[in-house]
Parts: sequence; structure tokens; C-alpha cells
Amino acid sequence: MYTLLDSERVRRWIVVYLAVISGEDSETIDLDSRLSHFDIDSVDAVAMALQFETTFNRSIGAEFFLVSELTIRELAGQIVANAAGRDV
Repeated sequence: MYTLLDSERVRRWIVVYLAVISGEDSETIDLDSRLSHFDIDSVDAVAMALQFETTFNRSIGAEFFLVSELTIRELAGQIVANAAGRDV
């Protein structure tokens, strides 16, 4: 069974995850920051995808986390939209 995804929960998860890998305080991370700011490489993206799957009980491709021009807000929206498409 899938865990319900909502944009706010996904955004918060992304922010906390990025805070951990970047050493930044999660309270200072702007939702409109581009992923390029966090310098995510393929190893980070795979680890992030695996952790996402563990947290939300949903598979996700690591490529979602490698689109460096997306903002955190946009990324969360794409993840939720993608999940909604699979649930139909």
C-alpha cells in the first residue's frame, strides 16, 4: 500500500534531507532554491531516492533529484504529480 503524498510533506522531507547533506539549517533553506545550490551528484541522488522510497513507501527514480534547474518547490510538485499519475 502506498503512502499518500502531498506537496507540503514532500517539500518538508526534501528540505530536511538537503539540510542534512549540505550542513545548512533546514529553517534557512528557501523552497525556491534551485537544486544546483546543493551540488547533488549521482551518488547523492541515488541515496536520496532510496531514502525517499523508505520514507514514503514509493519507488522514485534518482533522476528526479538531478534536475538542477528545478527549485525545491517545483521538485516536490513534480514528484506528487508523478505519483498521482501512477495511482490512476
